Amino acid sequence: MIEAPPATVAAALRHTRTAEVGLAALGVHGHAATRPAALLVPGDEIVFSTRIACLPVDLTTRIVRADADALTSVLVSGPLPELRHESLLAEAGPRTLLIDSVYWTTPFGPLGRLADITLGRRFVRAVLAARIAAVRELAESWARRPVVVGTAIVHKGQLLAQRRRYPAPDAGRWELPGGRVEPGEDEPAAVVRECREELDVEVRPTGRVGTDVPLNNGMLLRIHTAELVDPSAAPRAVEHHEVRWVAAEDLNDLDWLDADHVLVHSLRDLLTRD
Repeated sequence: MIEAPPATVAAALRHTRTAEVGLAALGVHGHAATRPAALLVPGDEIVFSTRIACLPVDLTTRIVRADADALTSVLVSGPLPELRHESLLAEAGPRTLLIDSVYWTTPFGPLGRLADITLGRRFVRAVLAARIAAVRELAESWARRPVVVGTAIVHKGQLLAQRRRYPAPDAGRWELPGGRVEPGEDEPAAVVRECREELDVEVRPTGRVGTDVPLNNGMLLRIHTAELVDPSAAPRAVEHHEVRWVAAEDLNDLDWLDADHVLVHSLRDLLTRD
């Protein structure tokens, strides 16, 4: 059990720090081969190096799922015929139940099975315990952060994106509409207010998508889904350079802000599902 919402725990599971810091005490050195320091996305690979019974072990895994319900990775290369790591999340009141499981096939017949029983399973349990401790530390610290809401407005199978006018380092890049949740305001109300201020339209919040995203300014980005109250309404760029409706196949064509970019795969799933 972790004292944080599932989407926050899921973000901690995705963070490269979980692999790099959480396992170092056990002599397991992990680093993202395709992403230096961010939230992992499907297709990213992690390289692990360690020693078991004085023997060097190197393996590479690939992320195949990363959302608010689960994180799953599979073996790309290494000494095992098969390896699958699955982290499942379930809401339990104000806390999150994390079920962390590893499935693998042992090589070398009876000798390999003996080594598995005497060394392998004990090592894996220790690795999982260290990893969960790292996830708990991150998630519970992030859960105390102030929240910024982003809004995934879907209409006729397309997503609304807006291109920033300022500040200078972000000008010209794309993001979802949204902003900080004000004191005394709940998140759905912030979604409605921000879309009214930034897009001059009324929206109806409908749910959540993706994991949370920790921001460099000490806040936490949380994405809500929404629909237009009036389907014929035309959102306009009140504060930004322009707005655009984007189809699932065109999401990767936009230069997204970093915080939004790590959610593109979840946004694509949202559009495909709808």
